[in-house]
Amino acid sequence: MDRPLGPLPNWTKRWIVFGVLILPALFSSKVSWVAKPFAVAMMAALVGSAHVSRVSGTELVTQLFIAFVPRKPKRVKLKFIVQIEAENRKGVGAIDWMLFMGFNWVMDRIMQWIWPWMAGELELWVVTARDKKLLAWRGNGDDAFQANLATLTSATGASVRRQ
Repeated sequence: MDRPLGPLPNWTKRWIVFGVLILPALFSSKVSWVAKPFAVAMMAALVGSAHVSRVSGTELVTQLFIAFVPRKPKRVKLKFIVQIEAENRKGVGAIDWMLFMGFNWVMDRIMQWIWPWMAGELELWVVTARDKKLLAWRGNGDDAFQANLATLTSATGASVRRQ
């Protein structure tokens, strides 16, 4: 039984957005041939990166995609998970606001929208019996957070610690 921790990235939409975003760089005569591969790589990194987790059988499998290329998945047996940690990421503070005139706050909101797996405010971590921590999910939205927390607790039976 395969239960993904969502929301999952829509790879079809990401490929379409990637294609649309690289068109100006590829067909512009003002962009040098040296800069074109850099522009394509940059767009691939921006659009094609994601973190995907799922409960698959007796394991929690997490996999990172960077520029549409999957990295080696990390696996943890569900029976070895002893605790689930639910955390709120520290947001932009008053000092940051004063120093950077709100730029950090604006960039933080944009990053949360573009890459919730990297800049999301809510996190779910699993802790194994050997005190190893693994990021199970990061994102925004209380509905997705509660659904993913319920999936992890029902699959593992582990206690939840909120921070």
